[in-house]
Amino acid sequence: MSEYVKEIELKKIQPNRLNPRTEFRKEALDELADSISQVGLLQPLLVRPLDKGFEVVVGERRYRASHQAGLEKVPAIVRKFSDDEVIELNLIENIHREDLSAVEKGRTCLKLMEMFPDKYPSEDTIAKHVGVSELTIRDWLKLITAMPRRVQKMVAPETISRRVPEGKIEYTTAVRIARKIKEPRKQLKVAETLVRKGIRGATARSIVAEFARKPERPLEEIVKEVVEAQARLQFRLSGIEPVLNESKKQITLRGIDSKIRRDSAVQADLYEPHFADLKIKDILRKRLGDFTEEDAKREGGYTLSQFKELWENTYGEGGWNPDERVNVLRFEIIKLSSKFDELRRRISTKFLLK
Repeated sequence: MSEYVKEIELKKIQPNRLNPRTEFRKEALDELADSISQVGLLQPLLVRPLDKGFEVVVGERRYRASHQAGLEKVPAIVRKFSDDEVIELNLIENIHREDLSAVEKGRTCLKLMEMFPDKYPSEDTIAKHVGVSELTIRDWLKLITAMPRRVQKMVAPETISRRVPEGKIEYTTAVRIARKIKEPRKQLKVAETLVRKGIRGATARSIVAEFARKPERPLEEIVKEVVEAQARLQFRLSGIEPVLNESKKQITLRGIDSKIRRDSAVQADLYEPHFADLKIKDILRKRLGDFTEEDAKREGGYTLSQFKELWENTYGEGGWNPDERVNVLRFEIIKLSSKFDELRRRISTKFLLK
């Protein structure tokens, strides 16, 4: 595939009509434009030739920021691309960007399947091309095929920091709504309620699940019941003894109930009933790759290699991603449940039978 690099007048370049990104954050563009004003455009755009001028293939943000910075010319790599190559390139280039939402990714996947059915006949073929699981592709498509546009606009980008902007709902909550609630009007009602009340995380997903299970109940009643319920942490049977003998002083989770905060009290559950009340001493955000032997020891007396193996067993092969940020909850026991003796017997029996 032939290509060449040249300086091109910005007025001869047009934006990418096939770009999956429909929204560009003004603050981020302003910052990029300021940088370009000071040092110029350091990374060339990737463009393709048209009958009259050129079209951006990769680098839409840089193109817009260059306009904003008042540049007359920009460096660009010129290469011929077909429409399907442009769409695929944009999807792959943007797939891991923090500011591209799952809804935008889903629209691009649908466009690939509709415009190029021979090359992209299924979710599986797209998954192989972009390097994500088929289930992820299916969830992206679910958001745009099973939800009204007003709810789609509320879905926040899936960022590494997992921070949800005001007026948005989490991607995982949106997927739960799309899967469990079929009626668009009810989907919108639930999403708007969660946004208005600022409910996120496990609490939001519990509300969605309960409303889907009992749609005849008033939504406000369900919200009140779930929000006022004490926060819970679930442990496996093998994890209870280390909690009780205090060799387990922290638990690491991908997501946590929004009601769990520093100094809050939570119920420690073995599914049900709960076996202890815990006080959350601290909540940390940490990369898995930054975990130490001390972290592993706090998880129940493990070595770091043993904790990695436990994580893989919990989240599947390849689940240990050093760059993934997780929630580390450090706790202490406040009091034991009245069911403590019964649970102790169950644990003892389990290990005696081994």
